[in-house]
Amino acid sequence: MRKELRTGLAVLAAIVAVIVVGTFGFMLIERWSFLDALYMTITTIFTVGFGEVHPLSRGGAVFTILLILGGVGTILYGIGAMFEFVISGQLTGVYRRRTVRRQVDKLTGHHIICGYGRVGEAVAQHFVAHNATFVVIDSDQASVDRASEAGFPAVLGDASSDEILEAAGIRRAKGLITAVGSDAGNIFVTLSARVLNPSLLIVARAGSEDTVSKLERAGADHVVTPYGIGGKRMATLVLKPLVSDYLEVVTGGGELEFRVEEFELTARCCSVGQSIEDLAVRKRTGATILAVRHASTGAFDTNPSPDIRLHAGDMIIAIGTPTEITKLEDLLGASSRPGASMGEGER
Repeated sequence: MRKELRTGLAVLAAIVAVIVVGTFGFMLIERWSFLDALYMTITTIFTVGFGEVHPLSRGGAVFTILLILGGVGTILYGIGAMFEFVISGQLTGVYRRRTVRRQVDKLTGHHIICGYGRVGEAVAQHFVAHNATFVVIDSDQASVDRASEAGFPAVLGDASSDEILEAAGIRRAKGLITAVGSDAGNIFVTLSARVLNPSLLIVARAGSEDTVSKLERAGADHVVTPYGIGGKRMATLVLKPLVSDYLEVVTGGGELEFRVEEFELTARCCSVGQSIEDLAVRKRTGATILAVRHASTGAFDTNPSPDIRLHAGDMIIAIGTPTEITKLEDLLGASSRPGASMGEGER
């Protein structure tokens, strides 16, 4: 946008300069009044052709020839620049960037995906499946175009730049996933994001195990190594095929889809003050509570006893089919957190 603005201002300044030179030139050479000189200049450079205001001297004729060459050339250059601006699609790009900016300005509690490669695209598809709002950042125009064609708000630029992160609403964002092409890039993105939003949940991709500690020191809350995850998955398929088949069912890869959801209890939840046994979760919903993170200690109880009581601020992690999860929401009086579920396609 700045480049197009500079070009437009340069053309406008050139036209104004030609008009000023032509006006004062006629005033000096022909001794005309300011209005006559201005009128003659405008009709000359815009090739209106109404004729001379007064008869021209030889010097005035030579000056008019030069004014026609300079003025008409400047006007034609301006028209050419305007057509290039429109034909090359830049005008569409400006409108699209403005539309994205307006969309992002309205977002709060959204997620940011830095890098729209294979990993970033998979994350975006998963976000869509779980109705999570997000913004894509990528430095490659083709990747940004691909994200835009998929209907995702996308920002073109370096994700480690504070200006670009601000354009993606980093201060209002809830989480950020950095999956740019290099480990160094992911480290810089993590550093910049952590400074701009200290409370942001940051998940970073590491290409090697050596980078994990560096990303954690840079401020990443979680670091994922796709190759390590893929290797463990392949080993599980060979060594523990039955476990692998079970995980396929649990994560939706089989015929029956299960979802793992997390619920945050507030003071208004009807389940606060009751025990898991009182609620009869399994009997009334079919879902299973896997763990409880107690608000008082922040510790996870991965095998919660039926007689423990639930308190405001506790986090509940449960598993069940979509229907069972919906029943559990009603029973607990709490909604699942957006984007927290694990369903089809997640491993």
